[in-house]
Amino acid sequence: MTENFKTSEFDALFGATSVKTPFSGGSYREINENLERAVKANPSIRYIIRGLDYGSLAVEKDVMRSDAILPTYLYDNKIFNDTQYILNKEVLFDATLYALAYSHSGQKTTSFDEYANWMKVYSFGKEAVAATYTRPDKEENQIEITEEDYRLLEENLEQNVISLAKENPQIQFYLFFTPYSIYSWDSLMQRGLLEKQLKLEKRAIELLTDYKNIYLFSFFDEFSMICDLNNYKDVIHYGENVNSQMLSWMKKGEHRLTRENYQKYWDKVYKFYTTYDYDALFKS
Repeated sequence: MTENFKTSEFDALFGATSVKTPFSGGSYREINENLERAVKANPSIRYIIRGLDYGSLAVEKDVMRSDAILPTYLYDNKIFNDTQYILNKEVLFDATLYALAYSHSGQKTTSFDEYANWMKVYSFGKEAVAATYTRPDKEENQIEITEEDYRLLEENLEQNVISLAKENPQIQFYLFFTPYSIYSWDSLMQRGLLEKQLKLEKRAIELLTDYKNIYLFSFFDEFSMICDLNNYKDVIHYGENVNSQMLSWMKKGEHRLTRENYQKYWDKVYKFYTTYDYDALFKS
């Protein structure tokens, strides 16, 4: 959700020198712990821009990926267990040799604009998105939200988003709900989860707009963008044009949610997504 951002665009807009550190599939806790490390290593950080994965708002606060994916031993302060990485055959003979050959051939280090950017790898548009989507069977009724859902949301945000902002009032946190495509909203509707998700979003907005150094944004009311499948490679992943547009909006303060405007925004979004003709998406 952040891999296609370009640091050159952010730097030009915000007058900063930034790095891009996306965590593909990373949990809220994983991302927060790495942000904590970054702030500890560099207390002069001025801005943090972070996507809040919309589908993971109400999950258990300590959810992490398995060690098979996340090498947690590299994140502690014990140097001796790092041999698992340093003496790894794939690292020594594949990654290291490739890097040496790359440098020897005169190639330049990948820029943060190019790093992790996957625009040239995928196709975009309705056919590409439809190929990744199996429409769920229709649930007759929307599933009611529970106090347990709210508890999970509140604990997740408090531990993995809000606490760092409270501890570092000098940092401006630019947070945004990741704007999935209209197919994702169809999936929520079909599974009876649409109203529940919207209510979770509303509660998240109420929690996050309590803090002066949190700048919260949502682009779900950019309906033409959400419904234009040329912006997407699959149900949720958008192209770099969307990343660029979001940076511009955030710098201008457009689509920012506050205590004063969030109810109007939420009512508009609720009406659109609960009354949208999703079946029309699947008519030839």
